[in-house]
Amino acid sequence: MSLADFVIFLLVVVGLCWFIHLCRTFTSNGRHKPPPGPIGLPLIGSLHMLGKHPHRTLYKMSQKYGPIMSLRLGLIPTIVVSSPAAAELVLKTHDAVFANRPKVQFSDSKTMAFSEFGGYWRSVRKFCNMELLSPTKIDSMAGLRKEELGFVVEWLKNAAGSGQVVNVSEKVARLIEDMTCRMLLGKSRDERFNLTEVLNEMTKATGAFNVADFIPFLAPLDLQGLVRKAQVTGKALDKILETIIDEHEEEAREGYKKLDKDFVDVLLSLKNNPPSIHEQLAKNIDRSNIKAIILDIIFGSVETSITAIEWIMTELMRHKRLVHSFDWELPFGMSPDELDMDETFGLSLPRTKHLLAIPKIRQC
Repeated sequence: MSLADFVIFLLVVVGLCWFIHLCRTFTSNGRHKPPPGPIGLPLIGSLHMLGKHPHRTLYKMSQKYGPIMSLRLGLIPTIVVSSPAAAELVLKTHDAVFANRPKVQFSDSKTMAFSEFGGYWRSVRKFCNMELLSPTKIDSMAGLRKEELGFVVEWLKNAAGSGQVVNVSEKVARLIEDMTCRMLLGKSRDERFNLTEVLNEMTKATGAFNVADFIPFLAPLDLQGLVRKAQVTGKALDKILETIIDEHEEEAREGYKKLDKDFVDVLLSLKNNPPSIHEQLAKNIDRSNIKAIILDIIFGSVETSITAIEWIMTELMRHKRLVHSFDWELPFGMSPDELDMDETFGLSLPRTKHLLAIPKIRQC
């Protein structure tokens, strides 16, 4: 097919899609009138209006069209909610109706993040909450988190003493990865592979703007090469997960005794000796589900924590006058001697007695 033929074919497809969209719009207006919103262009809808800062653009649109507005992102009809009252309706009052995430090109229905709201999602969430995120489990792993943090603090002290330049992002990433690996896998990061780097590459591929998510019929063309990148990174990530699972299965076969089972051990036990409380999940779980759940937890702990800490450090660097200007406002009746900055103190402090960090310039 020549370039001219391809262009003609593309124009015909675009025109046909636009005509079908108009027909659907006119036939559905009488039954379900959408909220007000901007009129989009053929094929791309309102994508061109979002600009470099979509959140700011959507805020400005909400000032014109109201707290609930509709727009098309490519061929995908979208409802934007931008007021506390409307958000409460969507996220609380009718949360079950809006619980499912939209299906995009890289979504995996076996992960807790993208699986449909239903029995499987509830059983996976219940399992993760009980076996990893419960207060008892969190408290039981406080020692290892404190130990890993102590290693980093000691290293930073030595680096500061010798005047060494420190890549804070890199050290934070290693700290979070070490903590996560010890809580999930029972040991620190494996030097055979760089988990953080692979996760970063996967995040770039799956989190990038993907034309196929908004114009689905372009998906087979892979115009941005994101599918190829995701496949390469996915194979590397799958190899890491397979290594982790194989090692845990081998330890179980050889009768290796552990003082405490880690998260992967408990997850693998669902196949052989599932407890009655997780019987529903055990019926639907296989190796691919196990890898999806492990990946979910790793992504949720490593990537989000690193991003949050980097943003905080960046803001402190941008506002250098605030770096050494934090004062703690103590709850009424608490003396400075009672202030303890470890995580146990922070978690046990009653909610009615918040510690407030007040950024202000101290008078010297």
